[in-house]
Amino acid sequence: MHRIFAYVELALIFIIIICILYLPFLFILKKRGHRPIRQMVCLGFGCSVFLIIYAAFLFMPIEFQLGNHFSCNLIPLHFLIEEDSMRLFVTEKVPNIMLFIPLGLFLPLVFKSMRSGKKTMLCALALTCCIEFIQFFIGRSADIDDVITNFLGALIGYALYSAGNVLWQKTNFWQILLGNK
Repeated sequence: MHRIFAYVELALIFIIIICILYLPFLFILKKRGHRPIRQMVCLGFGCSVFLIIYAAFLFMPIEFQLGNHFSCNLIPLHFLIEEDSMRLFVTEKVPNIMLFIPLGLFLPLVFKSMRSGKKTMLCALALTCCIEFIQFFIGRSADIDDVITNFLGALIGYALYSAGNVLWQKTNFWQILLGNK
């Protein structure tokens, strides 16, 4: 549970700092014809990528020592056989899901080429596989369950995008959000 609160606190602090720092750019870009709503979508994408990188590589110390024990779990849903599987799910898997929901939402909003579910999911899968591959070599554990939960989070985010697209496709706000106007 501590890990979830740490991610939420980090996200809120980061969002507040970025919003304060971004405020002057918002007004400058608005004068140049860039809509604030669209700017916020791009900023949200940048924040979500930063949080993923931070959580994957910087949240815990990186160790490059020789002889360090590197762990790799290639058994899907292996945490379910653990004695405290519910705690593991809540403290480790739920944050992974939550971390990738914004990515699945913002990718198609920011990039027109990512508006198909197949491309968005392929990009999310490639990102999470790269993260797990790198983590194996920097003293963190590589876990297929993390790939699954990250992918699930991106899938939920894309489902939110798809629902928004169905519900608000013809609205002016949605078209501005997509960058079509």
